[in-house]
Amino acid sequence: MVGIPKGYLKFAGWSLGIGGLMGFAGQLIHIGDTPGSVDKIPRFLDIAVNTHVLLAWASIFVLMGLPAIYLRQAAKLKTWGWIGFPLLFVGMMLEIFHGPLQVMGYPIIYSSVSNEAVLNTVNDQVSNMTEMAHYPAAYSWFIPIIPGIFLGLLILGIATIRAKVLHKGYGIFALVVLVLLGGGMSAPDLPTFALVHLVFVMFGVKLAFEKKTDVPAEEQLAA
Repeated sequence: MVGIPKGYLKFAGWSLGIGGLMGFAGQLIHIGDTPGSVDKIPRFLDIAVNTHVLLAWASIFVLMGLPAIYLRQAAKLKTWGWIGFPLLFVGMMLEIFHGPLQVMGYPIIYSSVSNEAVLNTVNDQVSNMTEMAHYPAAYSWFIPIIPGIFLGLLILGIATIRAKVLHKGYGIFALVVLVLLGGGMSAPDLPTFALVHLVFVMFGVKLAFEKKTDVPAEEQLAA
């Protein structure tokens, strides 16, 4: 059995921590998907574009480090526990796919808006972008996001508690975030999705600052 490459867990930990903090901040400063008035368009574009660039990089860092959460627990992780990895990966990957619209599309879409009537029309079009009656293949993009993240957190939390490689508090925190995330769906104005990124921060800090002596020998690369 090949050990985990030297330094990967620490690199992944930093990647998760940085990406998680970026994602948490990005979700907190995230504004509505459309500007409220013509005079607010410049400020709206500045925030929307910069926020989604930040969130895109946040997801890149998180996805680079995500495998390490499971590799660190590999010695005791049950087969079903690994299912959480592709679920979270797919959920987090698809969740950022709308970013390019805000980054590249919004400056074009809103550049010619000169009055409130046109703005209302454009806002309606933007708000109805998820209408997929004419493009059913798009459902394969939107549908997996929520189940992937929810089931991924559920499996990660339970698997971490059952594996007993890391302190059970890590698994419990993932489950608490899952509950809060579910409750937040009834209050869409609350930035509860930001809490998902704190799960990655928590695991990332553990991996980044864990001493080598705390990692079982079978998980270390022989010198």
